[in-house]
Amino acid sequence: MLDLGGGGAEKVLVNLVNNLDPDKYDITIRTVFGKGVNEKFLKPHVNLSSLFKGRPFRGNAILQKILSPKLLYKVLVKDKYDIEIAYMFNTPTRALGGSTSKAKKFAWIHSGEMGLGKFRNKKELLNVYKSFDGIAYVSKQAQISFENYVGFKPKGMVVHNVIEADKIKSLASESLTEITLDKNKVNLCSVGRFMPEKGYERLIKILGRLNSEGISNWHFYLLGTGELEDTYKKLIDGEKIKDKFTFLGYQSNPYKYVKNMDLFVCSSYLEGFSTAVTESIIVETPVLTTECSGMDEIIGDSGAGIIVANNDDDLFKGIKEVLCNTKILENLSQKVKFHSNSFKKEYSILEFENFIYKEN
Repeated sequence: MLDLGGGGAEKVLVNLVNNLDPDKYDITIRTVFGKGVNEKFLKPHVNLSSLFKGRPFRGNAILQKILSPKLLYKVLVKDKYDIEIAYMFNTPTRALGGSTSKAKKFAWIHSGEMGLGKFRNKKELLNVYKSFDGIAYVSKQAQISFENYVGFKPKGMVVHNVIEADKIKSLASESLTEITLDKNKVNLCSVGRFMPEKGYERLIKILGRLNSEGISNWHFYLLGTGELEDTYKKLIDGEKIKDKFTFLGYQSNPYKYVKNMDLFVCSSYLEGFSTAVTESIIVETPVLTTECSGMDEIIGDSGAGIIVANNDDDLFKGIKEVLCNTKILENLSQKVKFHSNSFKKEYSILEFENFIYKEN
C-alpha cells in the first residue's frame, strides 16, 4: 500500500484484515507512507509497518517509478512471508513483481481501467502481472476490463470487498446533531476523495445548470477531502450555488450523515466496486450513479438505485428526473430497505480464503 489514507480501497483492506482469524493468520501491512486516517481502525492483531513515517513528499512518485521492481521489493517487503499480496496498483504491484521469495503472491485489481501508472512501460506491466500466482478482481467488470487491457487471461477470480454491514448500521443509528437538514428539500450527498476520477467538477456544473433552470428544491452535502477542494469551491461560486452546498470534510462516521439523506449521488468516471455506494445502500439511502465497474453487481435489479450512462447529459437527466418526480424517490426509498441486507462480510471472507488457497 502507498498508505492507509481515506480512500475506499484502504477502508476495505482494513475491513479484510480485521476480520481474518488472528489464530490462523499473522498479518503485516507494509505501506510506503504513514499517518493515514484508516490506521487507527486496525485491530491490535494487525501489524503495520511504514517505510516513511510521514505523509508523501514531493517527488516521491518519480522515485517510485525510477526504482526497479527488485529494488522496490527489497526496500518495502524485507521480511519473509508465506503469502504476499499487492493490494493496490502501481508501487505495491511493481514491488511484488520483483519478488524472489518462495511465497505465494497475489495482486488485487480494483479497476480494469488502469493505464501504465508508475510502470515504466506496458512490457514491464505485463511481465509483473504474469509473475503472480493469482489476481483478485473486486467486480466482474473489473476483470473483463483488465483482461482486455493486458490481452490475456491471468489466473484469478472475483473477490468482493469486505463490508462490515452490522458495524455500519450501528454507526448510522447515531444521532445527527452537527447539521440540520431542510425536510422541504431533497438532501443529496456524496462521499469520496476530491480527485478527478470522482467527477465532482461535472456534478457541480450539472447542479448549477439545474439551479439556473429553476430546479432548486435541493441541497448538496459533500463528505471528503483532497487537493481539489479549492477548485470545487471556486466552481460552486461561479455557478452561484454556494448557499446550496455544504462541505463536511472527512468524517470518521460518514454513515450517520448518509443515513439521513434522501439520495446518494455517485458521479464517478470510473470505480472498481464502490465502497461508498455499497455503504449507502446498507444504511438504506438510495443511489443514483453513473455506469461504472461493479454498479450492476451492487444494485442489480433490486430497484435500490438508478444507473445512468457515464456522460454529463445522462447524469443531468437522471438527477433532474428524481428532483422533479417525488414518486421516483419514494419508490427507490422503499426498494432500498429490502436490498440493504444483501451484503454479508462472511461471504467475502470465504471468497478471500477460497482465492488464496485455491490450487491453480
